[in-house]
Formats: sequence, C-alpha cells, structure tokens
Amino acid sequence: MELVKTGIDGLDEMLGGGIPKGSTVLVLGSYGAGKTTMGIHFAFSGLKGGEKVAYFSLEERKDSIIAASKQYGMDLQPFLDNGLTLMNPGAGEFVEMLRMKENFKTSIEGFNVSRVIIDSVSIMLMAADNDVLRRNVVLNLSDSLKDLNVTTLMIAEAEVGSPYSTKEGLSEFVADGVISLQNIYNDSNGSVVSAARILKMRLTNHDRKGRPYTIGSDGIQIMANSDLYLE
Repeated sequence: MELVKTGIDGLDEMLGGGIPKGSTVLVLGSYGAGKTTMGIHFAFSGLKGGEKVAYFSLEERKDSIIAASKQYGMDLQPFLDNGLTLMNPGAGEFVEMLRMKENFKTSIEGFNVSRVIIDSVSIMLMAADNDVLRRNVVLNLSDSLKDLNVTTLMIAEAEVGSPYSTKEGLSEFVADGVISLQNIYNDSNGSVVSAARILKMRLTNHDRKGRPYTIGSDGIQIMANSDLYLE
C-alpha cells in the first residue's frame, strides 16, 4: 500500500508512514487550531515531490494562503500555475458545482492532480440551504474524489462543546480518516495545550493517543513520542 506524506513528520509517524493513497481525510478543529496550516503542509509536501495539487480555499483569499505559506517557510508562490492550482470559489458557487457530481470531476480532472485540499467543507455546507442538499453535496464530493483517486484533506470546524464532531455531523462519516486538532484550555491558570489525535484512518494501524503539538515559524510540529500533560 502506497502512503502519502503529510509534510508533518510527527503526524506521519503517528500514521505509520503517511496517509493511504487515494484516501479522503477530514481535519477537524476549532478556530486557531492549525487546520489551514496543515493544509499548507500537505500541499507543499506534494509540490516539493513533483506532484500536482488543487487547493480550494472557500474562506481565505488566495493572497492570504500564499502569505501564510511564506510565514511558515513553505512558500507556495513559485508553484502557482506550475503544479499548484489555487482556486477561490464562493461557497455558493462550490455548492452549485457539486449539485451534479460530474461537474466537480470535470472541473479538476484536467489538472491531473494527485492531492486536493478543500478549506473548508463547513463553509460549503453553510451555503447549502437544506438537509437534503447538504447530504447530496457531501456524497457527491466524496464520490468524485474517490473516482479521481486523489488523496484529499477536507478541513472542517468542530462542533462547539464536541471537539470530535463537525458542526453539520456529515463529513466524518464519508471520510476515510479523521484527524482532530484541539486547543485544550485551563481557565484556572490560563494555560493551553494543543493536542493532535487520529480518530480514524482506514487501512492503517495508527497511533490512537492524543499527542501535543505546537505551531511556530516552521508550521506545525507534533511530538509523536510525547504524552499529553494537562495541568
């Protein structure tokens, strides 16, 4: 089985080497947890290896993604139109594209990409105005990604008070893997601990423990061999 590197050494170690090729992985967390940063790692890792990448940013402007990538020493600018297809569709436009599965497939299969990042499915589903449409959009997206045999990160907001579930409660059920990024706050002393946990990953014998991580000038650093210490 071929494994795809995430670009984060500690996460790849937790995964037993990487994400199984062709998998769709949900990255779940609250604001400020590092979800978009993980998407940048994933894109940059593929581009450095000569892969082609499609990045759909439904929330942040293209220039914001590029600026963040430079901040972390993973400059995506040189890859624009040279391996990286960075798209900034509106959430409503993205939903309309996914009403018919073939529309989405046709929009990206010509780019011949092997990695896809969608940031974020939560914004996409907010633009869908009923439960039937939301379910169909998620299923069409999942089926399209499988048909294209691409390895995908779907980014989503966690439900308030339930850090291991999405707000809409749909995406985690169609994903092959779910990675949680969580900031754990201690209001009594003002401390915060960031914890990464692989909630599921098909076809791998992955680490099931929460592991501490930090976000600095090099992006996300996960301490794969350290236990969480909650004060």
